[in-house]
Amino acid sequence: MINKLINFRLKTAFLMILGMSTFLMAQEGSVSGRVTDAQTGDPLVGANVLVVGTNLGAATDINGEYSISRVPAGAQRLNANYIGFASNSSNVDVPVDGNATTDFGLSVAALNLNEVVVTGAGTAVEKSKIGNSVGVLNMSSLEDAPITNFSDILQGREKGVVMLPNGGLNGEGAQIRIRGTSTLSQSNEPVIYLDGVRLDNTMGASFGGGTPSRLDEINPDAIERVEILKGAAAASLYGTQAANGIIQIFTKQGAISKPQFTAEVSTSTSSFDEGRFKPNSGFARDQATADRMVGLFPDYAKSGLKPYDVIEVPFISWIYDKGSNQTVSASVRGGAPGATYFASLRYLNSDGPYDENATLLGLPVGAADPTKPGANDNRDQFMMSATLNIIPTDRMRIRLSTNYSQTDHNTIQNNNNIYGTTSLIQMGKPEHSLATNATGSIAFATARETTYRSLQNEGENTTISLQSSYRVTDGLNISGTFGLNTTLNKFTSLTPFGYNVDGKVASNVQGYLGKGSNDKKVFSMDVKADYALDLGGLSLENVAGFQAFQTIQKDIQGSGSQFPGPGLQVLGALGSPGTPYSSYSEVIEAGFLAQTRIGFSDFLYTTVGIRQDANSAFGSDFSTITYPRVNVSYIPTTHIGQLGPVSTARLRFAWGKAGQQPGAFDQFTTYLPWASEFGPGLAPGNVGDPSLSPEISTEIEMGGEVGLFNDKLAFDFQYWDRTVEDALIQRAYPASGGFYRTQLSNIGQLDASGWEVGVDANLIRNSNLSVDVFGSLSYLEEKIVSLGGAPEQKVGGSYPRYRNFLTEGYAPGTYFGAKLNRDDKYPIDINGDGKSDSDADLLAFFTTGGAGVRSGWNPVMAIPTEADVAAGRAKGTGSLDWNLGKPTPDYTSAFGLKVNYGKNWSVNTLFESRFGNYEVTNLTDAFRKSHSLIGRNTPDAADNESRLLNPANAGQGRLDAANDWVRNNLALSPYSGLNTIEDASFVRLRELSLSYSVDQTLAARLGLNSMTIAVSGKNLWMSTDYSGIDPETNAISGNRGGLNGFLQSIDAFGVPIPRVWNLSVKVGL
Repeated sequence: MINKLINFRLKTAFLMILGMSTFLMAQEGSVSGRVTDAQTGDPLVGANVLVVGTNLGAATDINGEYSISRVPAGAQRLNANYIGFASNSSNVDVPVDGNATTDFGLSVAALNLNEVVVTGAGTAVEKSKIGNSVGVLNMSSLEDAPITNFSDILQGREKGVVMLPNGGLNGEGAQIRIRGTSTLSQSNEPVIYLDGVRLDNTMGASFGGGTPSRLDEINPDAIERVEILKGAAAASLYGTQAANGIIQIFTKQGAISKPQFTAEVSTSTSSFDEGRFKPNSGFARDQATADRMVGLFPDYAKSGLKPYDVIEVPFISWIYDKGSNQTVSASVRGGAPGATYFASLRYLNSDGPYDENATLLGLPVGAADPTKPGANDNRDQFMMSATLNIIPTDRMRIRLSTNYSQTDHNTIQNNNNIYGTTSLIQMGKPEHSLATNATGSIAFATARETTYRSLQNEGENTTISLQSSYRVTDGLNISGTFGLNTTLNKFTSLTPFGYNVDGKVASNVQGYLGKGSNDKKVFSMDVKADYALDLGGLSLENVAGFQAFQTIQKDIQGSGSQFPGPGLQVLGALGSPGTPYSSYSEVIEAGFLAQTRIGFSDFLYTTVGIRQDANSAFGSDFSTITYPRVNVSYIPTTHIGQLGPVSTARLRFAWGKAGQQPGAFDQFTTYLPWASEFGPGLAPGNVGDPSLSPEISTEIEMGGEVGLFNDKLAFDFQYWDRTVEDALIQRAYPASGGFYRTQLSNIGQLDASGWEVGVDANLIRNSNLSVDVFGSLSYLEEKIVSLGGAPEQKVGGSYPRYRNFLTEGYAPGTYFGAKLNRDDKYPIDINGDGKSDSDADLLAFFTTGGAGVRSGWNPVMAIPTEADVAAGRAKGTGSLDWNLGKPTPDYTSAFGLKVNYGKNWSVNTLFESRFGNYEVTNLTDAFRKSHSLIGRNTPDAADNESRLLNPANAGQGRLDAANDWVRNNLALSPYSGLNTIEDASFVRLRELSLSYSVDQTLAARLGLNSMTIAVSGKNLWMSTDYSGIDPETNAISGNRGGLNGFLQSIDAFGVPIPRVWNLSVKVGL
């Protein structure tokens, strides 16, 4: 039924567009003029001038001049706006076949309520008329920022929006969270639109780390602005899937002018702060081992080294050096009356900090070995974008935009992976090092052997958008958007034949190959009619429309092991092929929407809207869902005038509902193919639930804006409260029923609330100097109210080291684990009664024994009481039930400044901070401190173990060493969580840039219209007490929702976010 409805709507919409083109042209003229800074008289380049109530507009050129053709003759109203300046409007009388001239002088303002945004109805409207917050990021204000991808655009720039990178590997993407968690079982990623077309917002193939993001395949040079709707109150009219928020990306357009060319060349270097990696530390138990260590590490182990003397060797520095990045881009814009264009090309070549020419004690890593293929961390990316605007009549406008990217992304084995290169190096001990095992790996493989295991991701991403609008009469417009986003992702995991070059690894020594592809297509259709009516003091704006989306996904995978020899690296050559895999899914979503906005005397606006949705993922017993919304905007300074120093003030309120759909097959009872020695068969699969419905997110938002001193100082604020009902929760049934898998059901509830405040100030503004500052602070509080009777769920399944849980009464992902009884002087038990023994008994014991970790002794753990449970300090009375914190900070903050000196120099800074009950699982150090086989190699842990074992330290010294061990180094099962969860609050200098714009006279002598040279840096400095690799690391890379979406704030053998320095030269021709 839905398919037939979509086909009918598509045919109707295309016939409508064809019919529009037959209308006769009305009498027209043109408008031109200049836009300048009202205070300095300087031209404003790139300002937008729009004919209000039409689709006509233009951007100013390098001289601040604009020209708009085919403007309907008669009285018209123009609006000029520019980032950082207050908008201005002017009435003009356009003569038939003539030209009207209107100039604008715009004043600097930190608050601009007249900024035009696209709301949840998909139509343009001034911010002052809507009651919900809308985040807007204009690329014109980020020209000097070190932007290399879309993730950089969002990072730290909008309140309530947090980026979650997996780590710092080259080209690694990031997850996006808007106002925290809005689902416990589905993806928490927002829905993304590019020029009205819905995008595939998943990550690429999951490598554990180093996984690229689809969004970073969007050409940043083609982006004009980004708008962010933060929740159900703002995004109701987007319907199902909008509960996580909406991000809309708008690409650049042409201008009526001669071709204007822009070219940019940049080069950058990247490096890890190796001070974040603790050196590999160890000690010899005998003199022969000590002598071998001196021979292998003469720079770190001096002659005369004795047993139990600890040495420190920075193994990690042997494979990481400086990375490099080269980017070349070019664009052109121009046009004539009736047609404008914009096109952009961008090429990026990036080689990360992993050194493909490194040697480990003289032996080359895989990429430097000519006899076999090896891993690298190179990334090549080509992007192209184009936009064509056609205005065949003054009533009709057609816009065609395309975006294409091709990416070749490579990375090394990494993260929480026993064959990860960085993992094995961090697990190594100097006392185990040999000439053929430089980093002292005791298990699995040598670090050098893992450098032959490569990971590759090849991706193509294409978006096509056709947008058309037609003005039927004054105030009545019909518009349509039709588009496709198609992504093709191919990944390869290769272990070459004979990669056991050091004779240690025993897994797949004859090689392994895994290949797969993911083909995803998202079709979009959006048809709307909007009607505006002005009745003097009363205005009406109405919109009604229909949207439909179809998502088709195909997955194919194959793998196996045992190549017959080197060089035969294809699936057909495998001697032991694995079981191939393929899947196909299709989801169709369709909905009607309607909204009306009533305005009274330009100071009070009330909006009421509704959306009715159907979705193929809903259960067969469930039909459609309705999402209503209401919002109010009141502007007292327009109503009663300026209030002392308050030049602008607005209060707003918004309420709305939005949804989150289940998976394509969750409603169905399914059976899986099963191969056995007796022949093919079927096994129970998904339990299914025909009554499945979407999760319902209900949100209320209250806030406002205040502008002081002619809007030179501006504040904005909002409080929001969200309840997710009918939350989709996995629950299990007895296996005796034949189905051992969980069933997804609408049984849970998740509550969240928070507030956001921001400040923008124009401190100084004159012809020689301008200083602008900004800052924001957001607060988040979340709680799982109910799991509907289902038991709590542990993230990471049975793996005991991950301590994140979904537990009623606590924030999603809260950590639970063990605590030491730190109140006792020596929390050590030597007689097995679980209690601390006396000082005298302990001293006697450690004088004659106790040499080694838990050698006849154990820690004394704290056991929670019912009082602890009642106070929220524990979820139960078990030893692993202590509440150890949560992975999401209470507060996120960003602040910075922009300084312009003269007409040439500009300095920009951006700081970002997270703090307040923000903890990270430092699993890297938990292993390195405590594990008897692949750990105890941090400087403190090695020294601590040495003091425990050294016979000369018997007695009080050994007792003190045991006390230090349980208090600082003891971790992992059966004490999971102990000495592992750390406060991770931080402040980071996210961006710093210095740019110089060459004088136009000098640029002209060089044959250029403009020239800008910029030096910028990213992640240059950080202040934190966190002792691990990086407080921003996560283990959620590549997940598509579900329980593993809460593998957040887990530091597991990754690499830190790199420091980057960039030099760029940009010229206009």
